[in-house]
Amino acid sequence: MISIKKYFRIIFVALLLLLFCFPQTALLQTTSVEYICGGTDYETPVYVIKTDYKKPAIMIVAGIHGNEKAGIKAAEYLKDNLHIERGTLIIIPKANILACEENVRCFPPEINLNRIYPGNPQGNSVEKLAYEIFSLMKRYDIGLLVDLHESIEFYRKNPKNYGQTIVIDSGDDYLFELSSFLAEDMNKGIIEDGNKYQVLVDPIKGSTAYCAYYQLDIPALTFETCRKLPLSFRIGEQIKFVKIILTKWNMLAVQR
Repeated sequence: MISIKKYFRIIFVALLLLLFCFPQTALLQTTSVEYICGGTDYETPVYVIKTDYKKPAIMIVAGIHGNEKAGIKAAEYLKDNLHIERGTLIIIPKANILACEENVRCFPPEINLNRIYPGNPQGNSVEKLAYEIFSLMKRYDIGLLVDLHESIEFYRKNPKNYGQTIVIDSGDDYLFELSSFLAEDMNKGIIEDGNKYQVLVDPIKGSTAYCAYYQLDIPALTFETCRKLPLSFRIGEQIKFVKIILTKWNMLAVQR
């Protein structure tokens, strides 16, 4: 008969073997869904991916403009397929959900969600939506905002459009260095010069990124692909951009 002392020794050795056999298991993440503008036509799901470490906290927003599909599809992919091992990730794939459902830039057409931040809790439906997204930034105390967009033309061909740019709302050293690093990394696999990304300093008052930076002191980036490129390529670029950021912040779980 095995003595109690020997029994516990066997259990201890077994636990050590398990520990050494699976030493690189990532921390478990949890994903929850909450809703902004609940109970209205603009009720919008927000996906919150958490680990045991709250920081860093990054928010990814897509679908501010409902006809910019690559960012929307990339955000939907990321919410289901990302595995992080530290920090908190907040993803809003369809910020203006009615515009996304109608496949239009803005809904209603006369109100551009990306020009009315920080919104107004007593205002019209889109102003309330902007206010609730703004409130999420504050509640989760995010350290970086990434807004995914698309443009109908390359910036290099028509400066009125922002295709293939990383837009920042200030030329401060940190934002410029961060966006320059990201542009350089994104451009590594691109052969055509016309398809390469460049950093654009262009404050857009009332935009998600502008409001995050100037009202909440949150570093913010707007990433723009060009809709003249194939959709599958653009989706891949949007996903790649987010993953580079998460890797830089040491948030991504290493794939074994």
